Amino acid sequence: MAVHLPNSPELVVTLLASWKAGLVPVVMSGLYNQAEVRKCLDQVRPAVVISTAGMAFGSEAREVATAAVAQITAANEGAGRSYPAAVMSSPAVETEDEGIVLFTGGTSGDPKAVSLTHAGTYTSMSNLVRAQKGRQGPLPTAGPEMPPNLLALPLFHGGGFQSMLVAFHLGRSALLIERFSVDRIARLVPEYSVDNLFLLPTMIYDLVRTEPAPDLSSVRRVLVAGQRLDPMLQKDFETKYHVMVLTNYGSTELGHVAGWTGPDLKAGLWRPGAVGRVYDGVTLEIRDGLGNALPAGTPGEIWVKSTRALGYVGADATTAGDLLADGWIRSGDMGYLDENRVLFLVGRSRELIKTGGFQVWPGELEQVVRSVSGVADVAVVGLPDPRLGEIPVAVVVPKEPYAGPEALEAAVIAHCREKLAHFKSIRKVLVVDSLPRSEVGKIRRDVVEATVRDSFGAAVEAS
Repeated sequence: MAVHLPNSPELVVTLLASWKAGLVPVVMSGLYNQAEVRKCLDQVRPAVVISTAGMAFGSEAREVATAAVAQITAANEGAGRSYPAAVMSSPAVETEDEGIVLFTGGTSGDPKAVSLTHAGTYTSMSNLVRAQKGRQGPLPTAGPEMPPNLLALPLFHGGGFQSMLVAFHLGRSALLIERFSVDRIARLVPEYSVDNLFLLPTMIYDLVRTEPAPDLSSVRRVLVAGQRLDPMLQKDFETKYHVMVLTNYGSTELGHVAGWTGPDLKAGLWRPGAVGRVYDGVTLEIRDGLGNALPAGTPGEIWVKSTRALGYVGADATTAGDLLADGWIRSGDMGYLDENRVLFLVGRSRELIKTGGFQVWPGELEQVVRSVSGVADVAVVGLPDPRLGEIPVAVVVPKEPYAGPEALEAAVIAHCREKLAHFKSIRKVLVVDSLPRSEVGKIRRDVVEATVRDSFGAAVEAS
């Protein structure tokens, strides 16, 4: 059952109701436009689509959804079935039963649909909660006097989805906002005495830069995920608000893998530059290119053993081997462990651009930029940005006749804003005579990235 809704009570109820009914929700980004929604539907082919009138949704998809609902309704009526709400019981759930489908970046440039199990999702969530609480065994249920957990991330985002489950797992109420803004945080945190926040680095950036500073005196800690948090930005936030910032490493496919917790800091386990200590219950190895485990201190690719992901769905199902190998998931990230199971990241083997906590794949953007009439060739790379972490930059080779770099830059940026979700849009354009390529014709992205950095230096604040 595809779900295309903004952050709202209706979205939360739809997710919970789908599980109660034994259905698998396929959660699409509320930021996607009509073309991107169509790609998701073509990939997964859901039986039913739940949306609202204001969302980007094509008439063809509406007709498919209406027909599916009519067929299901007719089948139920023909069988004489009725579903009194108070009588409906939950289905039994086995370890490998599919629980939800979330979208993440794909190597082809299009979003990939990742199938996650009920059990794996629960295990990942409980690993994080127990690490943050610093205790094993059953956790007490929060009483009515406890403040709500504020859900600042979109629920189609892996972090937002998990933060919703964590609130209910602890027995807390959930304070849901449709979209993050400093003004909303400034109003809601003191009003509800919110004691913890789960944020993206972009949100940390906005809170550091805003004046006057909102009252966050009730907040005891902030957990940050989505991408690497700049150490200076973390220091600025902690100095300004006197609140501890804890980092978390993971992904949609991996779940929660490693991070710093309050007990870690009190025990003196924190290490500068590390993303955190591997959580209890997580099996992680650093491997070389042949899949051999490497000793502590030796960089390699991060592999995680997990029951969370079943693989990719739809058109990408045949590439599941790229994700799973005997129960192990390749992260695509490069790092190393020290002797205390503290994880350090040294880079990414994939070409993924992380901007504002969202995943952007160069291939998708390059395909859109190539459709601009004045572009002959293009490579998209990430440029470090103080607010968003990275911004997508298009390095383009112009077609003749050539109107000039300013006109071509304006055309590329305008075209991307029309064809793509805002967070994917090209922010800067560099015009060059040719793209560097290897002997076999592949674009040398390392050379392109160096050229972009030499040309722009530190990125200006993205609009």
